[in-house]
Amino acid sequence: MNSPDPAATGRVTLRDVTLRDGLQDESPIAMADKLALYSALVVAGVDDLELTSFVRADRVPAMADADELAAATADPGGPTRWGLVLNRRGAERALAAGLRNVQFVVSVSDAHNRNNAGRPTAGSLEDLGQIVELADADGAAVEVTLATAFGCPHTGPVDPADVRRAADHAARVGVRSIGLADTIGTAIPTEVTALVRNVAADHPDLPVGIHLHDTRGLAVTNALAAIDAGAVRVDGSVGGLGGCPFAPGASGNLALEDLAHVLAEMGVATGVDVERLIEAAELACRLVGRPVASHVGVAGPRFKTLSPLDATP
Repeated sequence: MNSPDPAATGRVTLRDVTLRDGLQDESPIAMADKLALYSALVVAGVDDLELTSFVRADRVPAMADADELAAATADPGGPTRWGLVLNRRGAERALAAGLRNVQFVVSVSDAHNRNNAGRPTAGSLEDLGQIVELADADGAAVEVTLATAFGCPHTGPVDPADVRRAADHAARVGVRSIGLADTIGTAIPTEVTALVRNVAADHPDLPVGIHLHDTRGLAVTNALAAIDAGAVRVDGSVGGLGGCPFAPGASGNLALEDLAHVLAEMGVATGVDVERLIEAAELACRLVGRPVASHVGVAGPRFKTLSPLDATP
């Protein structure tokens, strides 16, 4: 695998997913705490984030305050805020709450989509065109995220041809971008490279992003492979928080500060401040009662300057 070339990739967008994916599997936290975390992410330079999901509160209690959080963070000069939805009703709620960026998630694996969205994959894809029309009428954008793009917790490997067919359908109905999600952290770099490269080649006018979980310790490596293959956006959560309540075996997300650190050291522009991301990670993990799980969150950036009293003779 080649290292990402800044001249070739330009600026890589780091989308923070802490407030949604990082918190969705945790006990609900107070609105004031969510707003404090939101502010810490903005201070760190995050300008693209998953704010919340508009799903059933009885299934994901941590997201029950979606409408309130959207209202509390409304700011024309703020970051791009995404609301995750699984169906038309969710999209209607996201738009009514003032969000202008809707992330529609459909699992390529039919078994996982039935578990996650309560319907077969084909049924979700049929809704997508209507959701795009609804968003277009409201001046909003729709991105599709193809979950279980690399493997399903129920049925195992997923055929890349199925992923490409789902991406083709999404492109036909007018989505603005495509995300490929390694929902349970089964992907390896060669698979990431091939799938990202093929989907990007199939749809050269649509940005392709990647959503990774660090279940087997390959998230940063897979992210670099994705960028090298043409991905222009990578998702992650501070502190490595996250998981999926409907994907047995899924662990935390790619730790955003780990990826931001390596990209900064390689000279790839992201617009975020690694030290401030670490501070946001410490806050997020404190709020949910978990230790920071990222490497740079524990060790700090490489060659971190020590004071004379800290230095070892």
